[in-house]
Amino acid sequence: MTTKRFKVHYHQVDQMGLMHHAQYLYILEQARIDWLHCKDISYAVMEKSGILLPVAELSIKYKRPLHFEDTFFVHSFLDKMERFFVTFSYVIEDEQQNVIARAKTRLVFVSAQTRKAISCPEHLQKVFSP
Repeated sequence: MTTKRFKVHYHQVDQMGLMHHAQYLYILEQARIDWLHCKDISYAVMEKSGILLPVAELSIKYKRPLHFEDTFFVHSFLDKMERFFVTFSYVIEDEQQNVIARAKTRLVFVSAQTRKAISCPEHLQKVFSP
């Protein structure tokens, strides 16, 4: 598990003053990149080596809203490793540890050259093993 701290910025809120639902996609991606970084994996280096990891599925259950200048935390967990896919789950909490949202993403390993699904490369299998 990794935890990343965030703050809601003005450009992320809608006209009701709540963090817009689409902004959650960005924070999940940032949390996932942080998870990789904590495992000494650079997403940029992975892409340059020809391995892409696009999102194939996404689900979010919103529990409470976030407002401008709220501080919150995203806890990222590696749930499942399959031959072509990896699944992460996330818990988003405010500073009082109230659950804001729960989410899951399923990503597919893709060759940058062929744009087709590939098995998780051998050198990454230990990183993506729960």
